[in-house]
Amino acid sequence: MALPTGSAIIVFDTPVTALTTAVSIVSAGFSSTTITSVTSTAPLADAVLDVTMAVAPVAGDAFHLYRRDLNISGANDAMAPDANFKNTYVGSFPLDLVSTQQFISLTDIPLTVDQEFYIENDTLQATSGTTVLTITPKSYNTQA
Repeated sequence: MALPTGSAIIVFDTPVTALTTAVSIVSAGFSSTTITSVTSTAPLADAVLDVTMAVAPVAGDAFHLYRRDLNISGANDAMAPDANFKNTYVGSFPLDLVSTQQFISLTDIPLTVDQEFYIENDTLQATSGTTVLTITPKSYNTQA
């Protein structure tokens, strides 16, 4: 089936591992290690969280995703989010009632030109193993 002229086509950019941490993210804590900035001209992205919990969380408990904008006024950056300053909330990754590895998607998150991402653990359990956040920028083109 051919797409009609003017149809929207999603174009994915190269995925970026925005965060990798082998350090446990404690309950009510924020990720803080090995953060990679994501630069893109795409307006949106899909995010995937790869996480393993030490103890199974309550189903529906979540990790929250925050964006820190970089170089927003010359070389000036926004403040990094933490427990007292939850600036740019992007979305949440709800968890299942398992302590095994989970892959949770969050689609169509807004991007700026340059940013970092932080994860807040809003469960009553700590993570175990390595937690990875992958950001895949995407844009929409039209079928010619």
